[in-house]
Amino acid sequence: MSIGKSHVHNSKGTVLLGSLVLASVLLSSCGASATAEADQACTLVHKSIQIYDSAQTADSAKARAELARAELLLAEAVSPANLAASTDSYWQPLAGTLAESNQLPESRLVIALRAQCAPSATNQGEYVVPYKSQGQ
Repeated sequence: MSIGKSHVHNSKGTVLLGSLVLASVLLSSCGASATAEADQACTLVHKSIQIYDSAQTADSAKARAELARAELLLAEAVSPANLAASTDSYWQPLAGTLAESNQLPESRLVIALRAQCAPSATNQGEYVVPYKSQGQ
């Protein structure tokens, strides 16, 4: 039994089309995953900054405890930020800033962290992807 060239060509076309559809589904799910991971990281960053801010007006013993708690939250945010950055390069600045959190005090990172996890009014509370223009 012989298989015609057109049948083989159609099979290759079907396989190619199926591969393209699968690739697009996987890529779109990666984007959603990156956003979910970045959202988790930014939630931890916001909690850390809130605790950091309240520590600025606390007495010294309470301030030290709160600063330690804030640092732990930043440490927790490293993993989801790295996962987001590995899937979507727009989250690399956040991952990079959080990577410094074990070497620098939060006071040196807080401005960058606020910017990288800033809620956007134009996106109805969704996080702005760092360094990405709102028009794109």
